[in-house]
Amino acid sequence: VSRGLGDVYKRQLHYRMDYFIYIADDFFFLCIGLLLLYLFILAVASHFKHSNYPKARKQYQCAILVQDGSLLPFMYQQEAYEFITYKDLLEAINSLDKERYELVILLSDKASALSPHFLEKIYNAYDAGIQAMQLHTIINNHKGVRKRFHTLSEEINNSLFRSGNTQIGFSSSLFGTNMAFDLEWLQKNQRTAKTNLERKLFKQNIYIEYLPDVIVHCDSAPVYPYRRRIRKTLSYLLPSLLEGNWNFCNRIAQQLIPSPMKLCTFVSIWTLLITGYHWTSSLKWWILLLGLAITYSPVSYTHLRAHE
Repeated sequence: VSRGLGDVYKRQLHYRMDYFIYIADDFFFLCIGLLLLYLFILAVASHFKHSNYPKARKQYQCAILVQDGSLLPFMYQQEAYEFITYKDLLEAINSLDKERYELVILLSDKASALSPHFLEKIYNAYDAGIQAMQLHTIINNHKGVRKRFHTLSEEINNSLFRSGNTQIGFSSSLFGTNMAFDLEWLQKNQRTAKTNLERKLFKQNIYIEYLPDVIVHCDSAPVYPYRRRIRKTLSYLLPSLLEGNWNFCNRIAQQLIPSPMKLCTFVSIWTLLITGYHWTSSLKWWILLLGLAITYSPVSYTHLRAHE
């Protein structure tokens, strides 16, 4: 009798375990499947041709802020670029004369070269009413596995959350450097050196443009200045929904998405576990893993090769 009861208990335990695994499997597949669909839409949109802004109707005055010691002022001394070096960014921004400058560009301390017609394309966007612009950061030094992976990750961000966003009508995300702003807005909103300008722009529902053809070449990866705080990010979700600020809602959702490395690692491990547990249930996961590879690879490797 005791042996029979033991067999019944084992069967019940096995049944409960199967039930839990299948529920978890369906939940994970639904969430990651929806996420993959969203990323795939952004990936496809990023390959659409960007429309060019009409030529600016007037010549604007722009200050280009670079850290003290940058070689850019010497490299482009023959160009009509007005570089201003600084040691304290906030002090440099507040010292700019609004009567003289309409625009300000913040360049990374890693910046080593600028693309042709750099200012012209920024002026065209500004003349069309764009107050905030993210420029295209390209990391030149990607020798070695770690640096190459970092470069690929940044190009994925450029493609999905900058180019993809703007192509479907949302604002670009900000890198935190290599950006252009309306000077009056920046002086009002840059309170400290660590002010999260991206969050302020989204809260004020100001559109951020991404200019893929305005390129800043960097010798190494710039440091991302904004800390990702999940709890604080989520605190803005409900107010944004109530206000109908879908632009900010979209950005909040994107900040909760795991990095490509973490997402692919989780899906790979879960796929292998399910394959070993019940291989017929793993077929959908292999398809999902292939979908991730298709989504990420064209927007990273293709973009990287294009600028080598």
